[in-house]
Amino acid sequence: MMGDAASALMAFDRLCGQMAAALAHSQPQIYAGIAMAVVLGLLLFPPKDDPDQI
Repeated sequence: MMGDAASALMAFDRLCGQMAAALAHSQPQIYAGIAMAVVLGLLLFPPKDDPDQI
């Protein structure tokens, strides 16, 4: 019973380690995608010039 819990924890830890390694290697692509989304959002939906807003 205790061995099952330990092996499940080890499998979960290994999966988390693999995900962290994948994210670390793709970090520049993630930042580029976020930057592109922000720029496209500003171009497609520019802020409105509303004089009533403070």
